[in-house]
Amino acid sequence: MDNRNESIVRQSSLKFVADYCKLIGTPMTLKETVRLTEVISDYCLNGYSTKLGETLDKVDEYFLKKFEED
Repeated sequence: MDNRNESIVRQSSLKFVADYCKLIGTPMTLKETVRLTEVISDYCLNGYSTKLGETLDKVDEYFLKKFEED
């Protein structure tokens, strides 16, 4: 995949994360936003893998704990 297409994937992933943040009603830090964007981009560019599944489990766990705090 060329740089232009990767750029489009990253921009679309960032838009998805921004929309997701609004949907769940919990603000994300810049670091959280960038990290989640990278995870979504990785999925879009490389597909699902065991390692990505483990990362998604960690992301889910993190946000579940964050919701408990709020």
